[in-house]
Amino acid sequence: MDSGFPNFLIKDQMLLDGDKIIKPAKNDELAKIRKISTPGLSRPLEDVLKDAKEIFSLGFRVGNPRFFSFVPSPASPWSWVGDSLTSAYNPFGGCFEAASGVCQVEETLIAWAAEKFGLPPTAGGQFVSGGSIANLTALTVARDQILEDGEARLKGVAYISSQTHFCIKKALKIMGLLDHQVRTIEVDDGFRMSLPHLEQAIQSDLKLGLKPFVVIATCGTTNTGSIDPMSEISAITKTYGMWMHVDAAYGGSVAFSYSRRDVLSGIGQADSIAWDAHKWLFQTHGCGATIFREKSKALKSFATTATYVEGVDECADQNPWNYGIELTRPARHMRLWFSLQVMGMDLIDRMISHGFEISEYVEEELRKRSGWEILSPSSLAIINFRFAPEELKKPALDAINSEISSQLMARNVAVIFTTKLNGMVSLRMCTINPETTRDDIADVVKALDDTAREILTQIRLNEL
Repeated sequence: MDSGFPNFLIKDQMLLDGDKIIKPAKNDELAKIRKISTPGLSRPLEDVLKDAKEIFSLGFRVGNPRFFSFVPSPASPWSWVGDSLTSAYNPFGGCFEAASGVCQVEETLIAWAAEKFGLPPTAGGQFVSGGSIANLTALTVARDQILEDGEARLKGVAYISSQTHFCIKKALKIMGLLDHQVRTIEVDDGFRMSLPHLEQAIQSDLKLGLKPFVVIATCGTTNTGSIDPMSEISAITKTYGMWMHVDAAYGGSVAFSYSRRDVLSGIGQADSIAWDAHKWLFQTHGCGATIFREKSKALKSFATTATYVEGVDECADQNPWNYGIELTRPARHMRLWFSLQVMGMDLIDRMISHGFEISEYVEEELRKRSGWEILSPSSLAIINFRFAPEELKKPALDAINSEISSQLMARNVAVIFTTKLNGMVSLRMCTINPETTRDDIADVVKALDDTAREILTQIRLNEL
């Protein structure tokens, strides 16, 4: 069955040999790569291209329609072309005068994205390398807007959930917060930040004379695709004079879908948003964004100048280098502009909706089979489940599900890694690849079930 999205993805055979979804590097291959990685005498172009192909071939083939782990990044060929064009022209994206065309495109794309998120016309921001820098950029501004000088190290407190991406803790540490200044809030049965626990933690810190300054909500957790209750979190942050940041690196792209965007209710109340177009908007890696409710607030944290740029810094409010960390910066957004111009938003809507539909089909097929348990229902095209026959206890259940994952990869059926939910090993699938078909899912679910029962049979035989 065809996916209905012809010529959408960069085909694996353009870069890779063989049909393995995962191609681990062997010791002799790594030894060769180490040898050819050290620069030396000039070599024939054909030899260098051959080596480059081998280097790129090692690792995960995330564009494969049966790669379901992490948040895969199937990339549109139009993003690839747009990225190549940008590299060829090599514009300097730090200030408006140096590259007024690409800077205008960036400003317009950010305004368009902000409007889709439900932010006001005062919103603005910039494109960055990805979610890690997007979150760091936003949280730096949150610190500088809410805390007085010196308070970050002494009194500032940030609030995350147990499902928050680990790059957030890294960002807070870089900003100067210590571990005891970060509160991890429990989640509810839907793996969303618990509002009663959040408010209780804030009140307790206020009584201790501390300064709660930011709540980081997640729109599309990596584990389960869960969406924190953003409207309610916004109300809490307003009550206590705090900043609300939303890490929407994964789920934010759903705002650009006509048919599914309602699931992001409340995101427009954020003070800042981190978003990655290279996740669910099908771009090559390196196309993230930070967007602020009030664009001007970033200037306090990042605006600066020097005598040697006075001639191009007269319009400081237009220059991207005054709204983020980087001075020299590529025009990362041009690949996105190119892609959207060629593909159009109707196709984007269909591709995002396809991810939802495939995940829902996985759940539907699993529920037909005995012994399977849904640990986290389909949410933002992510589903968690496990094989859980009643006769097995927890340690055996954890082992059998880990073995199912390993065997499916070894047999090259699919890549489905495990995670842990409520202390239980879970099989997790993320189905945002537009080339994944229902036939793929039917085959994979059958393979999951057959493999699980083969392992169970072997366990029973061993017990005899």
